[in-house]
Amino acid sequence: MSSYPGPTLVLAQQVGVPAAEVWAAWTRTDRLATWWWAGLPDTTHAVDPQVGGSFRVASAQADLGADARFVELVEQRRLVLDWRWETGAGQEADDRVTVELREHAHGTLVILTHEIADAGADTSMRDGWTGALTSLVATLEGQG
Repeated sequence: MSSYPGPTLVLAQQVGVPAAEVWAAWTRTDRLATWWWAGLPDTTHAVDPQVGGSFRVASAQADLGADARFVELVEQRRLVLDWRWETGAGQEADDRVTVELREHAHGTLVILTHEIADAGADTSMRDGWTGALTSLVATLEGQG
C-alpha cells in the first residue's frame, strides 16, 4: 500500500530494445533530450544519476517543468525519484515516480508508477506520461 494519499498512476510500455538502452535514455542528459519534450525547442534537460542527484526538465514555452531527486538506482532495472511538477502554483509535497525495466526476449517492458502526494489531485497527468512513453519508444526504436 502506498504512503501517498493521492491517486496512483501505473503505465506499462513495451520497448523493442535492450534495458541498457532504455536505462541510458532515462539517465543520460544527451539521451533524455532526444525524447522528453523533444518537440519543444526550448526544453532544457539535466540528469545526475546518483542517489541525491537531480533529474530536471523544463520548457518556458510550454510553462512546464519537473524537478526531481534520485532516491534509488539499480542499474538497468529500477530508478526511483522524489518528483515535483513546476507548473502553476507548484506542489507542496513530493510525489514518487518509479521506473522499472524488465528485459525479455523482445526488448524491455517499462513500468512507470507515479504515486501522487496530493489527495485531491486529478489524474490528467496520465496523458503526459503516455505521450512521454510513446516518444521514448519512437526514439529508441528509430522512428523518432
